[in-house]
Amino acid sequence: MVQRFNDVLAQALAGHGVEVMFGVMGDANMYVVDSFHRNEEGRFVPAANEGGAVLMAAGYAAVTGRVGVATVTHGAIANCVSALFDATRGHYPLVVVAGDTVRSEAFHLQNIPQRDVVVPTGAAYLQVRSVDTVTADLAAAMGQALAERRPVVLEVPADFQQAPTELAAPRRSRRAAGVLTPTLEDLEDAVGAIAGSNRPLVVGGRGAGAPGAADVLRELAVRIGAPVATTLRGKGLFAGDPCDVGIVGTLSHPVASEVIARADCLIVFGAALSALTTLKGELLDGKRLIQVDTDPGAPGRYFPVDVAIAGDASATARGLIELLDQAEVPAVGFRSDDLARRIAAWHEEDRATTPTDGPLTLTGVLHRVNEIVPRRRTLAIDGGRFSHEALRILDVDHPWDYAHCLNVGHIGMGVGYGIGAAVGRPEVPALVVVGDGGFMLGGLAEFNTAVRNDLDLLVVLLNDGAYGAEYYRFVGQDLDPSLTTFDWPDFTAVASSLGGTGLKIEEWSDFDRLAELVRPGSGPVLAEVVLDVATIPDPGWH
Repeated sequence: MVQRFNDVLAQALAGHGVEVMFGVMGDANMYVVDSFHRNEEGRFVPAANEGGAVLMAAGYAAVTGRVGVATVTHGAIANCVSALFDATRGHYPLVVVAGDTVRSEAFHLQNIPQRDVVVPTGAAYLQVRSVDTVTADLAAAMGQALAERRPVVLEVPADFQQAPTELAAPRRSRRAAGVLTPTLEDLEDAVGAIAGSNRPLVVGGRGAGAPGAADVLRELAVRIGAPVATTLRGKGLFAGDPCDVGIVGTLSHPVASEVIARADCLIVFGAALSALTTLKGELLDGKRLIQVDTDPGAPGRYFPVDVAIAGDASATARGLIELLDQAEVPAVGFRSDDLARRIAAWHEEDRATTPTDGPLTLTGVLHRVNEIVPRRRTLAIDGGRFSHEALRILDVDHPWDYAHCLNVGHIGMGVGYGIGAAVGRPEVPALVVVGDGGFMLGGLAEFNTAVRNDLDLLVVLLNDGAYGAEYYRFVGQDLDPSLTTFDWPDFTAVASSLGGTGLKIEEWSDFDRLAELVRPGSGPVLAEVVLDVATIPDPGWH
């Protein structure tokens, strides 16, 4: 049976379980998009910008655990460089179906060296070799994206689209994911390290976010008498545990910093242990380190470890508990009711800093947002001087509710990630926190995308009228900061003109109106919070 190439590619995408495709159409990908939408009833989310489409696919992957799919026309991959860098460093599995210029038209206006653009970002670049190999080539791209947890750009020459082929899209072979079981030798080494510890701490990252893993890790922590903590990307893993000291590293609160400093053994599951998490290794000094990851190359990638375990978080934790019981290793008292009381008291004290009158403060605003927006939500936080406080204060219930988009430190990424999260998890609201500069750079172009798709997206825009970090540095050196300041438009009016709802927050009582707007079916809302640039805490990143 003769079919069109674009129909076969659409069938193959659907066969891999792809339900949503983000993108910008052009003559090199339009028929693929049409076939996916019309024949396979797939959802196409048209973005305003190609880079935004890739960010949306990354946000979708972040909160669903599935491969995010985007598509762009020939030459437009150049608009995706920052997005590809961020998704690569974020380890999000994406496939970007990138149209390419007809090979016979060497001097076509849109002909650029696409591979040379993509490869420096860390993304992989594959080609559909012929109209008769498309299913195999797509399967290779999907498999590589999942196995390597990074974007794969799949080139499709424009003239392939409507070409005839007798190739039939095969049914997808659905195989259950295997569980990587740790070796007995590794488990015994870890138990030996734990048995010799007086102050162990269990740390979980995003890689420990598989269903049920948190419960097993918590069981291990109770068994050995250890508090629990997370990395930034593991945010929410131990939500509700009274001895959860929160985020390890630059975002740690005072009680957490004390506990982490006193710990003599870290048992780390599914976390990379980057320089920010470990304060450039300082937090590891004098501690035994047990690092568990499904990626055998992850343990010791940044800092030396005492015990490296290639294994699934749940399987490893269960194995450790079994051996600890067999060896009758007693629990220690590092985890205690007193510690739980100190953690609760600190959080209460921190929340109590939220004023009810006077000028708006960044910390107070973020606490109010944290209380108003339903806890069951997705979260994306853009880059800016506000980010440190936002990352510290805003909660999620699970690591996969958090779409981390600060993987390269660029601003303007958050709204794209938030839209992808809203599409992937429509049953909960999507919260995006962004600065004024970041919104103008990336959010403005895509806010209407959220409107067109009727998404429950709340954008909290923190408007200090400046590039805040640069403002602080100029002021700190007695230089004129005027080049860092901006006279922006009325963002609430902009939101309304783009079809959403705009709300300006200039005093504490305005949050009452925000509470009324945040409800299911409210559609995109932009809450512009007017802040004084001189009052935002300095995170010390400069």
